[in-house]
Amino acid sequence: MSLAAYREARSERKRRAIIDAATRLFAEHGLTAVSMAALAGEAGVSTATLYRHFTAKEDVFAAVIDELVSRFNDQTQRDDPDCRRALAHLSRRYAQLLTDPTVVGLLRAVAADHDRSGGFRDRLARHGSAIFETDFDRLIASCFQAAGVVVDVKRLRHAGIALRGALEHVTLVPALLFHEFPDPASLEEQVQTIVANWLKRWPDAPQYLTVPDRP
Repeated sequence: MSLAAYREARSERKRRAIIDAATRLFAEHGLTAVSMAALAGEAGVSTATLYRHFTAKEDVFAAVIDELVSRFNDQTQRDDPDCRRALAHLSRRYAQLLTDPTVVGLLRAVAADHDRSGGFRDRLARHGSAIFETDFDRLIASCFQAAGVVVDVKRLRHAGIALRGALEHVTLVPALLFHEFPDPASLEEQVQTIVANWLKRWPDAPQYLTVPDRP
């Protein structure tokens, strides 16, 4: 291994240690209570090393969200030509993400952060929510298209909110309010029911099955 390769590998190990430490501390103690010095200490690196990798705590949080999203998201639903199967797969992965105790701890930490100017909510939206919204919108649009339906952007957005909202209702609400997490079999059954009902309400609904006449 060359010296440059060794240094790069060492730098990546330290970055990895910082992200792992931040994931634990943010989920357990919240965002405000965790200082950059505490992050460095938990990761076993100096504060100078921490700042070489991340300029602010919000950037560390963004990296944590990126890591969690990449772990729960994959290419399976992107490459599946069957939009319904792909949408069910994405819904399942989304529900699994929202029932992961670490993710719930991070979401609770963001909700408890009263300093809205801190940027944590913005990082969560850009590095987490927006990615899933884009994936859902793309697959939902393909399901409408497969059904021969012309759908406008507003209706597409409402359809996505309806599906994600139903999934969040059976995952986030019990987790955030009551610390209750469904077992895998129960979660799978709920997701299947939600997706089936959503398909009947949206692309399979009679009012959507005819392509509107164009003037």
